Amino acid sequence: MRLFKYSFYLLLVIFISCSTVKIPDTIEQIDQNDIYKHLSFLASDELKGRGTGTPENDRAAEYIAKYFSTIGLTPKGSSGYFQKFKVTTDLELQKNNSLIVNVNNETIQFELKKDFQPTGFSANGAIEGDLVFAGYGIEAEDLGYNDYADIDVKDKIVLIMRYSPDGEKPDTKFGFKVQSNFKVTIAKSKGAKGVILFTGPNTLENDKLISLIPDPSAMNAGIPVVSISTNKAIEIFEKAGRNLLEIQKQMDTTQQSKSFAFENARVKLQVELKPIVKETRNVIALLEGNDPVLKDEVVVVGAHYDHLGMGGRGSLASTKEPQIHNGADDNASGTSGLLELAEFFASKKSELKRSILFIAFSGEELGLLGSKFFVENPTIPLDKIVAMINMDMIGRLTENKLTIYGTGTSPRWKQLLNRLNSDSTFKYNFIDGGFGPSDHSSFYGKNIPVLFFFTGTHQDYHKPSDDFDKINYKGMESILNLVSNVLIDITTTPDKIEFTKVQGESQQQGRRMNVRVYIGTIPDYSEQVEGFKISGVNDGSPAEKAGLKAGDIIIKFGDKPVKNIYDYMYAMQGYKPGDVVDVIVLREGQELKLSITLGSR
Repeated sequence: MRLFKYSFYLLLVIFISCSTVKIPDTIEQIDQNDIYKHLSFLASDELKGRGTGTPENDRAAEYIAKYFSTIGLTPKGSSGYFQKFKVTTDLELQKNNSLIVNVNNETIQFELKKDFQPTGFSANGAIEGDLVFAGYGIEAEDLGYNDYADIDVKDKIVLIMRYSPDGEKPDTKFGFKVQSNFKVTIAKSKGAKGVILFTGPNTLENDKLISLIPDPSAMNAGIPVVSISTNKAIEIFEKAGRNLLEIQKQMDTTQQSKSFAFENARVKLQVELKPIVKETRNVIALLEGNDPVLKDEVVVVGAHYDHLGMGGRGSLASTKEPQIHNGADDNASGTSGLLELAEFFASKKSELKRSILFIAFSGEELGLLGSKFFVENPTIPLDKIVAMINMDMIGRLTENKLTIYGTGTSPRWKQLLNRLNSDSTFKYNFIDGGFGPSDHSSFYGKNIPVLFFFTGTHQDYHKPSDDFDKINYKGMESILNLVSNVLIDITTTPDKIEFTKVQGESQQQGRRMNVRVYIGTIPDYSEQVEGFKISGVNDGSPAEKAGLKAGDIIIKFGDKPVKNIYDYMYAMQGYKPGDVVDVIVLREGQELKLSITLGSR
């Protein structure tokens, strides 16, 4: 907590502790002072970063619900203003976690949390086996590189370095194959019993254990997986008469694998983790329109109110020590904008034809979980929702540059936005696609037109320094005036809001992953399942032509079992465009076999 904020926080605590929200005067315009009032509370140290599943996240939800009630909005959750759902927020180490490596009859002991730690995608289990070094654990025949070419890992425990021969470069030619989850998938597919990950001594970021943080895209790799310190990895190699640093340097220089099986090395590994499941809540309120017909059509206005809490997963802080991540821009800004718009339109209720559903989502930082849960468990019929407007990080307007996602999801959007900006207040950056890094994606996946307003990332993004004193309140006022005018147009005029599927969007995402074939499935991270669950398919895609549907869980692709997204990505590697692949999906509890003709990128 900064010293100059202390007296303000003290007054704020006194105000909030009174457990009432001051009834606002009816407003006729968006007011930056109102925005500041909401934002400075939501992003205060008092709320400790609003981490999903924390008491402070609940306090933020109560604040939002109370404000909705105060301005006269109708509760539209499953329980009053709230829609409850459960999330896995953490993993807890249990008593049975151990690692012992014996090399040439010398035993190396590992201390939990210091020398080794299970990963967030490890399976529970006790295993024992011979040790094999699989280099970087990468199989990329098209690049002339294969760490598995000269070794057999069946029924073995595999030792794998993180990253790649390119080092830590984010734009490595190996693409997504450098991801630890994916490396584990490859090892498992080749029969490995377990995997030990470590950072090589020739890599800049060395001697760091992988955090024990749940991964919604791969909660269970299917085999035990741990990470060990660089120093312990060096010790293993030394006792085997080998120099790890020199081996890694040769690999990095020659871009050739140096994999081998240890001659006399045995591993005993045990992992026992307990998922910590907590309850959190979306906050939902309805402002009903007045037209006898159009009031049944609903425009959703949304913003996520959760953030990173005390750091950890997703934090970009320079230290991993727990610190309050206030998330002023991400996304107290959007939440404050949501409350201001709710109050603004409550004062104009008599002018509305269509209804407006205001939703404050939780669980966004864990993988859009709140919005995913809503579209799978809507409190109003999805076919009544005609558009979704999302606000996420709208507090750092600079040089009037405003990014708007989803402008290609309805033919109405660009014309409307340009007309409302006839005085060139904003320098627009239009992005046609409806998928993107926020909650609008969940609605676009259900064929609903979307707009997502965003002022861009900055040096405080996902850091403790994202504080409310850095918000451009005047800029927020301008953005909310624009959003309010968009809403006035689409809620007071009878014109239909047509939906357009943006073509080629997934192909672009796929090219970044260096995948040769195109299928057109859209991942669903809303719940942890065994398999690869999809939230939808792209129009005209091979997936759609094969009959895949939203909610399907792919459990087998060709001859390879699929337990998570990384299994799915790996399974695609053996195919080329034009191949016909049989897939097994679970649909409503029943197994179904479908044939997909793979497309090209």
